[in-house]
Amino acid sequence: MKTTPASLFLLFILSITQSSFPFGVANAADDAVLDANGEVVRTGVRYYVVSAIWGAGGGGLAIGRESGRPCPEIVVQRLSDTDLGIPVVFSNPKPVGDVVRPSSDVQVKFDGPRDRLCLTSTVWKLQHYDESTGKTWVELGGAEGGHVCGPLKNWFKIEKTDMDRIYKFKYCPWACGSSKTLCNEIGKAQDADGQMRLALADGPGYPWLFIRADRANEASTRIRQVVRA
Repeated sequence: MKTTPASLFLLFILSITQSSFPFGVANAADDAVLDANGEVVRTGVRYYVVSAIWGAGGGGLAIGRESGRPCPEIVVQRLSDTDLGIPVVFSNPKPVGDVVRPSSDVQVKFDGPRDRLCLTSTVWKLQHYDESTGKTWVELGGAEGGHVCGPLKNWFKIEKTDMDRIYKFKYCPWACGSSKTLCNEIGKAQDADGQMRLALADGPGYPWLFIRADRANEASTRIRQVVRA
């Protein structure tokens, strides 16, 4: 039987969570971001950020580079939906605890292999508006750690969607709780090099799933089984 991207996604979710998300855990984690296995997402733990649309939506997020502008690096999506990309680590503003919560400010940092041509950090930040493309891209090189009162371009939010364990990124930081800045969900768009990149969206953002990196082998096997079904 032919399957659609949405049905592939649902099959994948069922395959990895049918016995690992007890009712009590769901109640306890209502105010936390959850990974694909239904467990609380925590700071300092490595996660793959992968497309929640299987079969047509592409793979996980990774480090990329623009032609003619090697540094700082950029956030791209791998083309193959069986490629999980490069893990990220989330950080909360100080002195918040280690639980990553929806609609709260968070930093995102790639924590995996990279070409050392760039000496800048792998922390996500918002790039300046690009008049040639009409996009505001997400790039790397943000300042790591600190309070949300620091550089606003380094802080993002993880927002819930209508589906459990599926989230969207949003750029909507608070300046020390005193004022709101630009608010947009994060989508993806193709750049002049043909790379699929993260950028501020004009409308709804793109849905993602978080897979804990130390369980990636099991997840990869199940992804391939679903995609080939």
